Amino acid sequence: MASISSLGVGSGLDIRDLVDQLVAAEREPGQQRIDRQESRLEAQVSGLGKLQGAVSDFGSALGNVSGESDFRSVEAASNNESAVTVSANRDAPPGSYDVNVTQLAQAQRIATNSDLFEDVEDFSAGTTSLGTGTFTITLGEGDDAVTETFRLEEGADTLQDVRSAINNESEFLRASVVDDGEGPRLVFTSREPGQANAVTAIEVDADDDEGDALLERLAFDAASLDDPDEDGVRAGDNFSQLREAQNAELFVDGLRITRPTNEISGVIDGVTLTLNAVDQARVNVTQEPGAAESAVRDFVEAYNSLQRTLGDLNAFDPESGEAGELKGDSTLRSVQSRMRQLISEPVPGAEGAVRTLADLGITTQRDGTLEINDSRLEDALNENRLDVVRLFTDSENGITARLQDAVDEFTGRDSVINNRTESLQDRLAALAPQQERLDMRMDRLEARLIRQFSAMDSMIAQMNQTSEFLDNQLGLLNQQ
Repeated sequence: MASISSLGVGSGLDIRDLVDQLVAAEREPGQQRIDRQESRLEAQVSGLGKLQGAVSDFGSALGNVSGESDFRSVEAASNNESAVTVSANRDAPPGSYDVNVTQLAQAQRIATNSDLFEDVEDFSAGTTSLGTGTFTITLGEGDDAVTETFRLEEGADTLQDVRSAINNESEFLRASVVDDGEGPRLVFTSREPGQANAVTAIEVDADDDEGDALLERLAFDAASLDDPDEDGVRAGDNFSQLREAQNAELFVDGLRITRPTNEISGVIDGVTLTLNAVDQARVNVTQEPGAAESAVRDFVEAYNSLQRTLGDLNAFDPESGEAGELKGDSTLRSVQSRMRQLISEPVPGAEGAVRTLADLGITTQRDGTLEINDSRLEDALNENRLDVVRLFTDSENGITARLQDAVDEFTGRDSVINNRTESLQDRLAALAPQQERLDMRMDRLEARLIRQFSAMDSMIAQMNQTSEFLDNQLGLLNQQ
């Protein structure tokens, strides 16, 4: 049989092109059907993804009108920020408070005495061995005290090695070695302020049983500290306290408050005070106007954004003939119907003058979006503010709670959108075997056409050869 490359040699026809055209003509109806189904299914999957995203975004926006604090905005200010700065969350109640800062919290700092190693010839913080062993530092007192234990090994047992061990391993202390002109001194500073973070003892357990190790000199007992000198320094046997750990102390409207830090919370509801200096300040917490109106308007805009997306997915342009990805889709209609129902119906059990969004001057337009009557909204907030807030925030029957339930229903793991998407993806996957069967059928058709045209080509080639032979024979007879 003639090869594909020699097709048409006998007949002079472009058989390869003829076979391709016949196969393409046979493939076209089936391929178009598969392509149309694939395009339609992919568009629906894409549309459902957009639908789910829009509903999820709306659900996130509902979080901004779910609590009473979402309808109020609070501003906190201090008339003396050099002494006290202030911040407040939306739950802070309005009020004015007198704050008198009498003491700032500060971290403890202790240092080895300048003469601690004066009897050691050529003492060096980086080379002189203190000896191996462990030292345990206690911070705080009583049941709340904490301890940290560190070990020095041979070859890594200098004053600088003590500093490195503290900085690398301690949660509560920073260490440094400072030479004040009289020799190196080891300095410990608490990482956090407050009395609970002060070093109260250092116990040393040197490996040298004879007690000659220099490491023994790092023992400390806060009870051994003398009274402070004129610089406030309290000297002890081995260490001196350069700065005492202390808690912050302040009076808020005459009530004494102490804290281990200069960030004070829990004294005034929803308010955090930052103490900067010993002085007095007046703190004012005020409620800013317009927060409730902004919350309502943001809700309306979020709902309208959802409705615009739904409208685009269900749109049809008669001029271009183009339709939205979910035109006429039952899932889309279900979302639209449910949302519009919840928006328009009264809140069950609501009392007073505000029971629906319409009572706020919020009405539904023909395209499903909401429109606000500014004057009616302003009147409702001025005259029935609490009813407006309850309309949205009631935990069981409020608009936000009911809409959030609908959002969860449409976007949850077993939601109608997810189930529908999975079904469409299964149908998309089912197109692959159809494509394979079509390709196989076209391959068989191509092979059959090639066999048939090859046979025809060979026959024509033989006939041409016979005709040529007869022509030659007739030519010889005519010459005789």
